[in-house]
Amino acid sequence: MAIIGNVLLINWSEHWYGEEWFTEWLIGLVTVGFYALFLYGWKQYSRNGLGLIFITAFVLLTIDSIFFVQVFSASVCSFSLGLILIPLYVKNRDSVVTSWGFVLLNILILTDVPSEVTTWMLFLTTGIAFLVGFRFNLLLLNRFSLVSQMFIYLV
Repeated sequence: MAIIGNVLLINWSEHWYGEEWFTEWLIGLVTVGFYALFLYGWKQYSRNGLGLIFITAFVLLTIDSIFFVQVFSASVCSFSLGLILIPLYVKNRDSVVTSWGFVLLNILILTDVPSEVTTWMLFLTTGIAFLVGFRFNLLLLNRFSLVSQMFIYLV
């Protein structure tokens, strides 16, 4: 349901693009609200960390497509996703920290710097994430940061 809702929000934002100054913000905040509802249902019915990470990455992609070229707005909504994850940290450390890693990578990608600088920021961030995952025995964070690091290296 979360994926279908995000696809519908992307289509809705394409339909209402440029109508009023607040329409992108409204759709972005609705996306954050749907993510909060997903977290509520995830906390009650499922504790699969991979599902949380996948939906977080998909919602970040949705936010980026809604705000298209509005870097500040997309960064604020991405940061609010990270804030929503804070209450889940106690019982789901590995999946929440990995989701925070994706939020941080998304915010770094949205910064307005040359592509070489962005590449080095992403490379260093994923390397630090791998070291943090190794130190605190966070298996999901290690795997995702290693795969991200290899992808950045290949690109």
